[in-house]
Amino acid sequence: MIDVMLIDDDVSIRDYLRDVILWENLGLRLSCEAGDSETARELYQLHRPKIVVMDINIPIISGLELAKEFVAMNRDVCILVITGYGDFDNVRDSVNVGAIDLLAKPIVPAEINASLRHAVDRFTQMRRRYRTQQALSELLTENQGLLQERCVTQLFTRPPEGGEAKILKQFELLSLSFPNQYYGAVLIYLEEEPSGDLGGAAFPTAFKKMCETTFLSNGFRIFSCFGVDDCLYCLANWSFDRGDERMEAMLEKLLEETRFYFQAGFSAYMGSPVEQLSDLYRSAEQARLSRRLRDDSFQGIVNYRNIGQLTPSCDTSVQQILETLVEYAQTFRRQEFRALLDKLCGETELEQLREFSLELLSQLSGLCFQSGAYPWNSVNYPGTIACIFDTASQEAVKNVLGKTCERLLDVLMQQRNKSKNHLISMAKSYIHEHLGDSGLSLDTVSLHVGLSKIYFCQLFHKEEGISFNAYLNGERIAQAKTLLLGTGKKVFEISDEIGYSNPKYFNYVFKHAVGVTPLEYRKTAGLK
Repeated sequence: MIDVMLIDDDVSIRDYLRDVILWENLGLRLSCEAGDSETARELYQLHRPKIVVMDINIPIISGLELAKEFVAMNRDVCILVITGYGDFDNVRDSVNVGAIDLLAKPIVPAEINASLRHAVDRFTQMRRRYRTQQALSELLTENQGLLQERCVTQLFTRPPEGGEAKILKQFELLSLSFPNQYYGAVLIYLEEEPSGDLGGAAFPTAFKKMCETTFLSNGFRIFSCFGVDDCLYCLANWSFDRGDERMEAMLEKLLEETRFYFQAGFSAYMGSPVEQLSDLYRSAEQARLSRRLRDDSFQGIVNYRNIGQLTPSCDTSVQQILETLVEYAQTFRRQEFRALLDKLCGETELEQLREFSLELLSQLSGLCFQSGAYPWNSVNYPGTIACIFDTASQEAVKNVLGKTCERLLDVLMQQRNKSKNHLISMAKSYIHEHLGDSGLSLDTVSLHVGLSKIYFCQLFHKEEGISFNAYLNGERIAQAKTLLLGTGKKVFEISDEIGYSNPKYFNYVFKHAVGVTPLEYRKTAGLK
């Protein structure tokens, strides 16, 4: 299915389009719709539709200006422009921004479905051409880069021997050049076999090339190679600030393209930026930790910055013998946790099992403490320890240990949910305090709470049930109502006070939300 977005400030026209478009016959799916350019921008970032049907005359900026922004973000997007104007300039501008058709009002069902069929055919040809090109590309030159791959893999998998100077010398000898200020480790796991005519060994190679091309086109130097567990190690190098956010957005787009072209997916885990190659191992460790601590509700791309905010003090530098159990606990994989615990209990002597139990409970309790939770109300530690040492059978120890671990996992889960709620509360407080700032945006609020823009947008929508933009407009409209009824300020003064620098846009948003203009709202309450 190909996703479609509808943009028109007239709800009746959007209703009409939903009714006349032959969604199932054309293989299309309605992903989102908007009535103004501000909302359309945010929804496009969230859903990334392949086809956009839009009116030229929409609030804030014109449909053509918005189309230019969409094409800049994704050159393959298809734009169907609807307009009441038939002049040549609009036709020419539509072609310049990449529109595949111009439709005049009133909209004829046969015409719009023919245009959409044209768009679907275009994507079918793109898929066929892209797959053929990837399948015919050279896999790898014989023995090329083996020493390079070994050198980079070592930086990902173990702390380096020697200092920065030694690593730079090795890179120079191997013709590896990374002159920029920041480095970052990314681990990419291919999750499924592609459908169609590209499979086996060809797909990982084609994906690796596609990945490298994407990094380079977005301003990153890149070296990638496959390591253990078919993981693609990516060493990224860049010079600009907040590069991890740009990388996260880039990987989201790469995931979309991989699903579109190959019907296959991947998951990617990003460590924090570092400024020395000798610290790359630390970034790679954070990427691995991001995989272990990922939030199951957000699949695909995981940025350690976001994980660090939700589990701020989690430290897994514990005894290696318990590492896997701790990982399962941190990721709330209870079935796997219990299966491994049962196996260990069945294979361990009673005295060793008692010592192991104390160590495991200590580490799980430590995770609770480090995340700000105190499990005293959930676990009777003196009674549990006494039971473990007074019990005469392994089975009894296993039962006590299993039940206690489950309680601690509950505490960790509750604390993680509190962390999310705390970040959303921080965001709301910041919005309320800066409501009059016209520069208040998704970007500034996500920066304040320490999350990447993409992740914050997803988290806010998931936790609140509405988009960030809708919430912000709702708060501003509520404040506007108070000022309209409680003061004698002019509408343009109220508009500026609540953060709308454009009074016309304020009037549009207010009427869209309330059903009347600000002046009509004031008059309805009997104020002159």
